[in-house]
Amino acid sequence: MSLSDVEEKPAVCPAAKIPVQVASLEEYKTLFAGDLTDAQREAHTQHLSCLHGNALAGTDDDGCLVRLSNFVYGAGKLAPHDKAFAEKIFPIQASKIAVEDMTVTTDIVYGPASAPVLLNVGTLTFAGGSITALNTVLTINARKVAFREGTGTKPYHIGILGTDGVTGMDGAHGDTPSNQAASGKDVQPASPGICTGVGPGGLGSNGSNGGDGQDGNLGGTGRPSLQANLTFYAFDNPEGEKLVVFTRSGAGGAGGRGGDGGAGQQGGNGGCGCDSGCEGTDGGDGGRGGNGGDGGNGGQGGDAVDGGDVFIKVPAEAVSSVVGVADIAHAGIGGAGGLGGAGGRAGNGGAGGKHSANGAGGARGNNGKPGQPGKAGIRQGNPGNIYINSL
Repeated sequence: MSLSDVEEKPAVCPAAKIPVQVASLEEYKTLFAGDLTDAQREAHTQHLSCLHGNALAGTDDDGCLVRLSNFVYGAGKLAPHDKAFAEKIFPIQASKIAVEDMTVTTDIVYGPASAPVLLNVGTLTFAGGSITALNTVLTINARKVAFREGTGTKPYHIGILGTDGVTGMDGAHGDTPSNQAASGKDVQPASPGICTGVGPGGLGSNGSNGGDGQDGNLGGTGRPSLQANLTFYAFDNPEGEKLVVFTRSGAGGAGGRGGDGGAGQQGGNGGCGCDSGCEGTDGGDGGRGGNGGDGGNGGQGGDAVDGGDVFIKVPAEAVSSVVGVADIAHAGIGGAGGLGGAGGRAGNGGAGGKHSANGAGGARGNNGKPGQPGKAGIRQGNPGNIYINSL
């Protein structure tokens, strides 16, 4: 299984989460990033500067979140307007899990978009399971991490992932005219036994065209992977097992499928010719079938988003026991175009009277054109950096 093909389904965590209220940004920093090294903080600030240099130097509300991240996980300071912005956000609720021993045999998922999770563990043992944070802040503090035999379903032990954007809604199908177009008028004799001068049967009406399908809608924007802070004070891996930490942000959602074009209406039948006594007139020609509606174009795929950084701290001798894997989140694919509607059937020619010809059948309507596939999303999402440092 490829790391790029990982799909998450929420699972129940075996350890109870206790809701706690975090009163201020300073308290949040202490709880979730208080033990980051100076090197990790400087690296995070440099990363933010590359991605959001203008926001770090600005004073607008949109840039405040970047500057708050720089304060919590980097080496940034808060200006008065940033402190005022933080006061609007806090207090917030977080989830705290404290357990002496935690053996992970299933795929535990926090999120998507859950309150920040603080997991304090004595011994964290991976035995076939995994821990995944979906668009959720995660901090893990474990005195020891260990490995036991078990068949896992994920190619990692800890995953810091975003969530993919939703698929755009499909375009509506084009309308299909109901029933059949009006038939031509049947011709009646001028008087009993006399058809002279009344003419042929009436022409059948042409069918109405089917409606065009609507374009598919834009795919949703992905939601980012958020910051994670993972600290392990000792490793129990006598067989040389590696702790695999994987991160990928949220991919863009696929564009919606274009709606199918509606079918064209059947042409009306020609009217019957006069038929009285020994006289008759020709039947009327049938109407042409309506053209099928064109299929709608597929919607454009949604954009992916950049992810948050992952900070890992282990003893110096265990740095080589951690493998960090980061993957690009792709832009959403364009939606498929809708099918063109079928052309309407031809109307039948009307019956001719005595010694007269039947009317000709109408032509079948043209099939509608299929819609074009939607374009892919514009932006891919870069993964957050993984910083592995010694304690």
